[in-house]
Formats: sequence, structure tokens, C-alpha cells
Amino acid sequence: MALYDEALPAFDVLGKKSFFLGEVGNGAKMKLVVNMIMGSMMNAFSEGLTLAGKSGLSPQTVLDVLDLGAIANAMFKMKGPTMIQNNYPPAFPLKHQQKDMRLALALGDENAVSMPVAAAANEAFKKARSMGLGDLDFSAARETLKLPEESS
Repeated sequence: MALYDEALPAFDVLGKKSFFLGEVGNGAKMKLVVNMIMGSMMNAFSEGLTLAGKSGLSPQTVLDVLDLGAIANAMFKMKGPTMIQNNYPPAFPLKHQQKDMRLALALGDENAVSMPVAAAANEAFKKARSMGLGDLDFSAARETLKLPEESS
């Protein structure tokens, strides 16, 4: 804790908030937990945008509605417009997201935590990687929901 307190001024410059997570390795575990949640959310978001479009709703209107509700978040606001345009500039490459999903699932196994939602999201990312989308942004997982003739 003393080393953390000593380094805190530098951490405050680097990020919004710093957390002392205890023993060495807990920072990596926290990263896996956060990225696992983010990856699971991205897959649900992708399914929602695709369902909206296929059922005659405007994906842009979905973004506008989501932004006003309880599940409004920065990821949807930032990624949604580019996803609607089938454009996936890599901010966080899909191959890295899938690696973190795999590692989070292994952490779940180590701790006897059932994670069926994360497991399903991991399968979507694996499929996207098999489609050659690994170097694109992790939001490119949406492409797995399209028919071959619809893919960008």
C-alpha cells in the first residue's frame, strides 16, 4: 500500500481514478473482468442493432432511444454510429478482445463461476476472428450476424 500511495500522484495524471486492488495480479484480473463485461455488452448491442434493422426499425433511432434510457453508456454512443456504417476502425482490436474473453472464462473456471453469457460472447468473437476480422475493432463482431451477401 505504501508503494501505491507513493505512486498515486503519477497515477492521477494518467487516468481518471486509481484503485488499490491488493496483491500483485489483481490489476490484470480487474482488466479481464471489465473487458469480459464490455465484450458481452458489445455482442448484445450488436444483436439489438441487427434485430432492429431486420425488423424495420431504424438502427439510428435505436441509438437515440438507448442514449436516453437507463442503459445509456459511452461505448454504445461511441461505437454505434460506426457500426451502423459497417465501419470498424480498430480502437481495441477484436483479436485482443477475444483473448481477454478466453482468459476471463479461464479465471471463471479457476473460481467455479459459471459464465454462460461470456461464453456465448466469446464464441461470437471466435467466429469473427475466423472470418478474418481480428485486426478490426471488437465491434466488428456484429458482422457475424449478417448473411454473406450483406457483409461489408
